[in-house]
Amino acid sequence: MICPETTPPSFGLLLRQVRDGLVRQLDTTMAEENLGIGFTHYLGLKVLSAKAPCTANELAQALDQVPSAVTRLLDKLEAMGCVRREPHAQDRRALQIVLTDEGRQLWARLKQRGDQTMNDAMRDLSTDERAQLLSLMTRVRDSLITP
Repeated sequence: MICPETTPPSFGLLLRQVRDGLVRQLDTTMAEENLGIGFTHYLGLKVLSAKAPCTANELAQALDQVPSAVTRLLDKLEAMGCVRREPHAQDRRALQIVLTDEGRQLWARLKQRGDQTMNDAMRDLSTDERAQLLSLMTRVRDSLITP
């Protein structure tokens, strides 16, 4: 056992357990699409829905991933018809990633699934408790940003 039941979990452990639980739930709900996709694809489409068109390097930075992992992600999304790689408008050496209509439609479905997963995770919290949790988590996040 990681920690006895009488000892409350540490902040770090609790954050990790919440994150892992959300990833598991999101992977499960993404699997229901029967497309062989999971949490990584969810995050990729989420970022692309806000940032596209962008370069693969910009996407890698936004996802905090190494470029090779993003290349594999983009290969899968491209094979599914969700993204296209096009010549960059200002840099002829670079490609930009464009979200297709199919990609936007898939993201809309996945976003609904993700929103439902988040709601399910917080189902035992009142509206005020949800707002307080988000406020406290935002403050913790902001305190970790280096000035």
